Amino acid sequence: MRRFNDLQKDLAVNYCKLAVVSTDPPEVNAAFRIGLDATFTFLSDHERQAIRQLDMVEVTPPDFKYGLLALPYTFSLKPDLTIHAIYDGWWFVGRPTLEELRQDMRAIMQATREDYHYTGPSLASVEQGG
Repeated sequence: MRRFNDLQKDLAVNYCKLAVVSTDPPEVNAAFRIGLDATFTFLSDHERQAIRQLDMVEVTPPDFKYGLLALPYTFSLKPDLTIHAIYDGWWFVGRPTLEELRQDMRAIMQATREDYHYTGPSLASVEQGG
């Protein structure tokens, strides 16, 4: 989770945001966020509604003392909140690297921002006019 701190700083320069959702209660999330010195958003699905709606629940015995467990997914979302990419982190190697997330943000920005490429005057036009 600490690696997301550096990523958030890089994303903020590009008007991108990072959020984490866990099934921990809000007070546990808050303590974890403070412990990481994180600036990004931590959301709590402690009632496990979202993981049910998204069918991201690990099948556990009915008497499992921790309740329903969330499968570890990572989503890259476009500005309209449609999904750009999904990473299934059931196996650790299925989780995205910071570079993969950065590449997702690049692709999303290229597709959604008219100002992604610089379109100002060329050096030649400036030198001719000066």
